[in-house]
Amino acid sequence: MDAEFARSRQEALAAYERRGPFWGRVARFAMAIALLVAIPVLYLISETLVSFYPGTGVVKSSPPERPAVATVQDCQRVGPVSSNGLGYWWHCDVTVQTQDGRQVVTTVYNSVVTPSDRGKAVEFREACFGEGNSRCEYGRPSAWAWAMAVQVFYIIRTSVYLFLIIGSGMYLVTGVVGVPRSVAWLERRERKKKRG
Repeated sequence: MDAEFARSRQEALAAYERRGPFWGRVARFAMAIALLVAIPVLYLISETLVSFYPGTGVVKSSPPERPAVATVQDCQRVGPVSSNGLGYWWHCDVTVQTQDGRQVVTTVYNSVVTPSDRGKAVEFREACFGEGNSRCEYGRPSAWAWAMAVQVFYIIRTSVYLFLIIGSGMYLVTGVVGVPRSVAWLERRERKKKRG
């Protein structure tokens, strides 16, 4: 592992010296900007994929999903770029009749229901979280595996965000101080670690 890091540092130093100090720094700044720009692009693409999931997001037995029936009221079309990612999606106001007799008026996103569902009793699920079940999510019945895949996807996306932010920071720092100083600082640090 140390040999790989040493080799990558030497390659970065050689590329920097080939370009010269000015263009070497410009290349580092460009890489930092490219990694930062990748974050919103990744967000839009990943939200587009996740928006196809119509369920409540529950992946464990608590809180339980309870059956409900929804009636579609007004719908608004959003897109081509929105919180649902890319493409056109429906955000619809629905009235949900819960299993315990309550009527809840809420908005569902991601085209969970569409204007074509008006006038129908749409099979729904309710999952309530938080203190006193104060925060409820509504969606259509969907497979547990799909909800689990969405949660795993969010974990992976967060890891990629961290990687992009850290990578951008590293390119920015080496762009400011230059690769030779960065490499010298890392080598001094390694020597101190070996001595200590």
